[in-house]
Amino acid sequence: MATGSANRVTVRIMGEDYTVKGKANPETIQKLGQHVDAVMSEIRQGNPCLSTTQVAILAAMNIASELFRVKEDYEELLALLQDEETEAGGSERP
Repeated sequence: MATGSANRVTVRIMGEDYTVKGKANPETIQKLGQHVDAVMSEIRQGNPCLSTTQVAILAAMNIASELFRVKEDYEELLALLQDEETEAGGSERP
């Protein structure tokens, strides 16, 4: 959950420490760092010859793909909910 002031949290990604400043709570920032580390580690294991930059770009693409899938699923569910509300005679959401 967002707070009024920015939190500084150190996360470890691919063996390197990064200080991240954000409004999310520290636990959320840690989870984000752990997710990035896990995705990058999986890519590194499968492709040990890639540079760290290449691993980071592939990780960014994979995470962006996850985000797009979740957004598409959300939109589909929202449309289904709106259809059900319309069929039930309820008010539609914007």
